[in-house]
Amino acid sequence: MLAYIIRRLLLVIPTLFAIIFLNFIVIQLAPGGPVEQALAQIEGMAVDATARISGTGQGEISSQGGEGGLGSGTSVSVNHSYRGARGLDPELVREIEKLYGFDKPAYERFFIMVQNYLRFNLGDSFFRDKSVVDLIIE
Repeated sequence: MLAYIIRRLLLVIPTLFAIIFLNFIVIQLAPGGPVEQALAQIEGMAVDATARISGTGQGEISSQGGEGGLGSGTSVSVNHSYRGARGLDPELVREIEKLYGFDKPAYERFFIMVQNYLRFNLGDSFFRDKSVVDLIIE
């Protein structure tokens, strides 16, 4: 019986690691990440998460027409992977990527995330000016 309990406890570690890895992959592949959200806020096209349900959003098509949005009349062109980055200063897009850690490769972001989790460094809340650990303790 003791061997069974020890074996089950040791299986918690790879199971937890697999859950963290799958969560990271899903978040990385999901559209509309933090960089896209920040770019949409800069362009004035940000929509709340509940806008489709409450009917307060403008829809998914920009009211400015075309696909350029804010950048359709400017001469700055950005060859970037973010659709919302068209017409924005490339330096601003790089700053936003660095702010959210997207200037590093995915494997490096994953290992940084795991290290932070092991040290109980869950970062700062995006909604309040407090650390996540302090919010959990409250």
